[in-house]
Amino acid sequence: MKMKISMKNYQKIALAAAIGFMSFSCTNDDDINADGPQSKVALSATASNGSASGAGINERVDVNGFAVSQFSVGTKDVEMKYAAKADLLAGISIGDITLKTNVNTALHAESSKSKNLILVNNGELRVSTIAEGRSPDGNYTEVEFRLFKKTEGNDNDPMHEKSLWIAGEIEGKVSTIWLNTEKLLKAKSENATGVEVDGDTEMVLVFDLNKLFADVNFSSAVDANADGKIDIGPNSADGNASILAKIESNLESSVVLKKK
Repeated sequence: MKMKISMKNYQKIALAAAIGFMSFSCTNDDDINADGPQSKVALSATASNGSASGAGINERVDVNGFAVSQFSVGTKDVEMKYAAKADLLAGISIGDITLKTNVNTALHAESSKSKNLILVNNGELRVSTIAEGRSPDGNYTEVEFRLFKKTEGNDNDPMHEKSLWIAGEIEGKVSTIWLNTEKLLKAKSENATGVEVDGDTEMVLVFDLNKLFADVNFSSAVDANADGKIDIGPNSADGNASILAKIESNLESSVVLKKK
């Protein structure tokens, strides 16, 4: 049985549908703009030797018996969490605020792309840009990201099939440390109040090598396959698996978010 709809009723139905669509669109727009004003934010990464003076560029890096000449790390899926400015202005304690995420912002879109970052080059600290873009105002207290394993290229690229690579010397012998995992990491802000974004702001993820190498006994590292270098990698070619396990367990606590 077919139901006939009069022209008058059809017009009413069409009008109701249009109003519903407009309400849905407005709701979506409100959600998009719910976080209020945004500022231009730049996020970069560097390394530190943990010295009291901080990570000075052009400063030689020698930590816990490992003389670092090269340090590269791959990142992707970077997501930043913050206490919204509106909540802070309302007088809510930062410890009681439910953190928001900067997904669907220009900064998030750019920082989520796979990047290979050089943090130490020829024994000197470097700063590598992760992303620049607009992100909501507020106090940023946490950055979540994944290591990125580079699969393009060939073995001439030291980062090929690696997500983290450190080269240098142990007691004068050529040595390498590397990972191929794409593990999830969370970096907390240096201060409990976070990094305030209210206008143009530069932030930096600092990989503290002193913390990364904490409680690592490099003097026990060996060249078991006698190829002329000490390899500390997931294949345990030189039998240094316990050293790598300690470095990997130190990794998350060694990364901190700071205002640049």
